[in-house]
Amino acid sequence: MTGFLLIISSALMHSLWNIILKKSNNKYLFNYQMHFLNFCIMTFAYVVFFREYMFFDLRAVVLAFCAALFFTGYHLFLSTSYRYADASMVYPVTTSSPIWVALWAAIFLHEKITLLGLLGIVITLGGVLVINSSKTSDIKLDKGIVFAFISAFFYSVGAIVDKVGVDVSNFILYVYSLTFFMTFFMYMYSARRFTNHLEHFKANIRYLLAGSIILFMSFFVYRLGLIFVQVSYATTLRQVNALFGVLLGVLFLKEKFSYKRLAGSIVIIVGVLIIRANL
Repeated sequence: MTGFLLIISSALMHSLWNIILKKSNNKYLFNYQMHFLNFCIMTFAYVVFFREYMFFDLRAVVLAFCAALFFTGYHLFLSTSYRYADASMVYPVTTSSPIWVALWAAIFLHEKITLLGLLGIVITLGGVLVINSSKTSDIKLDKGIVFAFISAFFYSVGAIVDKVGVDVSNFILYVYSLTFFMTFFMYMYSARRFTNHLEHFKANIRYLLAGSIILFMSFFVYRLGLIFVQVSYATTLRQVNALFGVLLGVLFLKEKFSYKRLAGSIVIIVGVLIIRANL
């Protein structure tokens, strides 16, 4: 039950900082600066609250570096896919990552998924597809879809490395190193594309602070949940952020709550309940 609640909580917080990110003008630069503030918060927490974990663990750092490479690749390929295709076409493709994760987890981590658990995964992903489906968009194998598939693949590999990383002796160092490497990789990308970093930071400081605090909680809570839950189920449970995203979009962005989104939300809840029964 503990792991289930941690993963669901992280999904809610993930949706919250995504709502803040969606409201920003320069999403690349906002994302990097939000991660940078998240790293600053993580540094403060490490020194003040986790001093007993201030010892070097080479395995934790190496795993964090590898996971950060794949997660950063996921973000970049996903962003690139949006340049060539609509979100209604791209996002459903990226939700295929839990299927890849389940496959890699069975092969490399020897996780066992029951038939009922697999049914829960499929139903949850089906609900996400319903929410993000479009009557006017047909999925075709163009550049946008290809990049979306690549982003899903990168995320799935990163998720497997992540699961191994949270089981190292110095869990806090792993999470801290992962935060550092992801922030560094995002900086390298943003530094080449944008020059108005300071002006953007000053103009968006309140939203950046709010987003970074929520991101810190989401980042830490999810990886804490991975200690208790199989990664196959955890990545699928995280898809409930699609449901939270719909609700938050209605509340804060004044988006319409259609019958299609209501049906998709109900399907997601059914899938999540089935997975919960198998934990």
